[in-house]
Amino acid sequence: MINAVELYCGIGGFSKACENLNISVKKAYDQNDSAIATYNANFSHKAEKFNLEKFDAKHLESLHVDFLWMSPPCQPYTRKGVQKDIQDNRSDSFLQVLEAISTCKAPPTHIGLENVEAFKDSKARKLLLKTLKDRAYNINETLLCPSELGIPNRRMRYYLTASLNPLKTIEKTFTCKELKEFLKEPHEPFLIPDDKLEKFKNGFRIIDTNERNAYSTCFTSSYSKAWMHSGAYLTCKDGVRLFEPNEISSLMGFENDFIFPSHLTKRQCYKLIGNSLSVYALKSILTQFNLDNY
Repeated sequence: MINAVELYCGIGGFSKACENLNISVKKAYDQNDSAIATYNANFSHKAEKFNLEKFDAKHLESLHVDFLWMSPPCQPYTRKGVQKDIQDNRSDSFLQVLEAISTCKAPPTHIGLENVEAFKDSKARKLLLKTLKDRAYNINETLLCPSELGIPNRRMRYYLTASLNPLKTIEKTFTCKELKEFLKEPHEPFLIPDDKLEKFKNGFRIIDTNERNAYSTCFTSSYSKAWMHSGAYLTCKDGVRLFEPNEISSLMGFENDFIFPSHLTKRQCYKLIGNSLSVYALKSILTQFNLDNY
């Protein structure tokens, strides 16, 4: 069994993708209390609060890890942000992790990373590649959207896979479903106010669930806070509503048994799922690793 550590674990997209694989997640780290509470409500192994700016070579060595997965903060690279890249202090912990990989005595056999599409043009990516090449990793880079796998959700992301062993060609695992299969009729739908609908309706993606080829756009962490460019909306008998958090998590591949702790507000749930990753996409990404010889 491959021992893995999940950095910037969020609500556990990597752990969910590893189910039924030869990977055992031994440690998971995050700084967000709501993310940790959600993670721990859904997995038998528990996430811990840990400041990754203190993640050094000694700590990495103490984990005895075969697989290091990370989804570092995307804000320094997103096109809607200030794009300060490695000058953004939210990149500090990622730079510290790279330093640990560079200086540890025996680096992990496998490393994986997920981030926004714009990461591919960043200085952080160049530093990541240099760090991995200096340690003799084989490297693959992939841009992948769940819509390429039959999932009605647009969420293009950058993925990097690195291994001290040869990597395999990606196997795209298809799960062809219609959008309506992910939807549940809420008891109290979160309706868009009439004044907002009138003001922004030409810029909204409003989905008729009866459309066979309907798809949702990318849900961001600002969904329900920012009306524009943060996700799609649905027609319903009372008007136009937001997707429910559990509908979005289902679209991301977390399945129906995934729960959010009851003390979290709906806004907190939207933020958490908007910062997560597509489990469907990650399952395909993981096919590049040779996971059998353990």
